[in-house]
Amino acid sequence: MGFTVSLLIAELSFGSGSARDDHAKVALLAGSLTAAALAAVVLKARNRHYRRLEAEETRDDDGDGVPDVFERTDQDR
Repeated sequence: MGFTVSLLIAELSFGSGSARDDHAKVALLAGSLTAAALAAVVLKARNRHYRRLEAEETRDDDGDGVPDVFERTDQDR
């Protein structure tokens, strides 16, 4: 459910301008900010993982133009 729909439901439930409506708005904002912060942490960890994979897949230590990950044999793994 979207942020604005949540605000609409809170306003319809508690009445516009009431103390509970204000509390609901603050709670929705806090929840949205918490979710954004957690998403940033998860995406940062995911990006770090995929950056490591990309570095491994493009490494060419012997300089033959073929990434080393594609030249490995089963004994190298």
